Amino acid sequence: PGTWRPQLVVVGLGTNDFSTALKPGEQWPNTQSLVAAYKSAYHGFLDKLRARYGSGATIVVGVPEASGTFADAARQVVQEHGDAKVRYWNYADPALDRLGCDWHFSQHDHRLISGLLNDYIAKLGQIW
Repeated sequence: PGTWRPQLVVVGLGTNDFSTALKPGEQWPNTQSLVAAYKSAYHGFLDKLRARYGSGATIVVGVPEASGTFADAARQVVQEHGDAKVRYWNYADPALDRLGCDWHFSQHDHRLISGLLNDYIAKLGQIW
């Protein structure tokens, strides 16, 4: 419902956005322009979340440790955004098997990641 105001929003976007090289004919001439467009869109998305859910919600931007360019862009967006209730969470676990289709996370991996997320949320302190 439109009146629902979550206390916590977890965002996990873009892990595939930088997984392949740009190809001729794509709208970005180089990786730098892709990153700039991605960051701009991510800022806009965080603004929409904040407008929709209000200033009380904590927003966690989660990215896998091995994401390279994506992880850097997401970290920069959180830093640039200047909202103390938008947090950056970079997670890793050597036990991830990535045996889902095309190296996506498997059910096993999702269980591990949810445990890591629960641990991270517990360390955020009083957000409820």
